[in-house]
Amino acid sequence: MEAKHQVAELIFGRWKSQILHAGVTLGVFEHVSQSPSSAAACASALELDSALTYRLMRALACIGLLNESEGQNFSITDAGRLLCADHPDSMRGVALLEEGSVHYAFWKHLPQMIREGKQDGFKREFGCGAFEYTAKDESYRAIFNEAMSSFSKTHTEWALDALSHADLSKVTHV
Repeated sequence: MEAKHQVAELIFGRWKSQILHAGVTLGVFEHVSQSPSSAAACASALELDSALTYRLMRALACIGLLNESEGQNFSITDAGRLLCADHPDSMRGVALLEEGSVHYAFWKHLPQMIREGKQDGFKREFGCGAFEYTAKDESYRAIFNEAMSSFSKTHTEWALDALSHADLSKVTHV
């Protein structure tokens, strides 16, 4: 990859994650997971603007989460299924947490935190630490818990897979 292309991908990478987040937040993946759907039918069922729903669904297809067929019809991919709440390996909560407004808000403090040597973006933005905020905000707490449950399951699977290839006689969890 040429350097300019690499940097452009990094700069605009947020677009992909925000497109994904919009699809999760609006229920597009749940709707399309039931059966293939036209953009118009999806928009009607979810009470969304039809033209912008089509643009969102095309964008989701461009990043591999939906497939588009003739007549503005869409079906879900295996990757897209991971963003449905009922999938056993769902990553829906992680998408809502990491790409939601709360986490986006504290990232703007990163340069100043590095200057000052303080890892306190949550406190700068919300006046309290992450766990205190979780205790105060019920909707954030629900998303946080969903994300932690699904991501810890994923990390455990990755760790077990890595360990299965290692020549170990003992594993200790501390």
